[in-house]
Amino acid sequence: MPIPNGIQIPNALVEDVRQRRAVLFAGAGMSFPSLGILASHIRDAIGSEIQRDYAEYDFGLRTLEDVCDEYVALNDRITLVNRLAAAIPQGAIPTPSHVEAVKAFRFIITTNWDLLFEAAYRQIGQGYNVLSSNEDAPNFTYDQHNLLKIHGSVDRPLTLIATSEDYEGYAYTHGLLLDRVYELLNNNTALFVGYGLRDHHIRQLLTRIRLTRGVWARKAYAVGYFDRVRTRLLDRRNIEAIQVLGGTDEIGSGLEEILPELINRAGIH
Repeated sequence: MPIPNGIQIPNALVEDVRQRRAVLFAGAGMSFPSLGILASHIRDAIGSEIQRDYAEYDFGLRTLEDVCDEYVALNDRITLVNRLAAAIPQGAIPTPSHVEAVKAFRFIITTNWDLLFEAAYRQIGQGYNVLSSNEDAPNFTYDQHNLLKIHGSVDRPLTLIATSEDYEGYAYTHGLLLDRVYELLNNNTALFVGYGLRDHHIRQLLTRIRLTRGVWARKAYAVGYFDRVRTRLLDRRNIEAIQVLGGTDEIGSGLEEILPELINRAGIH
């Protein structure tokens, strides 16, 4: 399916993908067309459980991270991560974007917990290596396809990153995995798809790259729905916005057509 009118894919990005000089960084917006759930849906499910015991609890005013913190305070972490894992459909069908991505990108970084990329690898018969915890980092190799699930994986609930403590301690608990992410982002063109670029540990890596490489830092690209202010901020951070037509939590935004069209233009089949 062609991309909607008004969405522009830079030729420089097409060439980097063609030459295998690009790394895909996938956020929740890429999984939404298949899963149909967002962080707010998971927040509501967990928050509803708290509300059963605390009728005045208003989870609608809280983030998923807030609700996870409070759930752990009332229960325990292992109950939380198993509850989170149960909220993510594990038999979902990968989107065309997932299938095209695993063909074109040897290295994919994602904050998503779901198993859509794994299903896409299996669909095309491509071998792959999953790194979803710090202990997995030594398994990274340039000789095969690598999927770096930096916030954990639903099939390994104990790896899930969900609470404030998880995020605040990430650099200490996942230092080896972050080193691999830094290496990939530093040496390749980063393409962010459906990702808000708000995680502190990722922003910190990107700032480190800009400061150390200066004018030699590679331009990155972000596919999403950004207003003019956010677009200017991204530009200051050397990230070119590729605008879609609506929020990445909306079917028909154009996001789901971007990767297939990009990879087609790059001549990868």
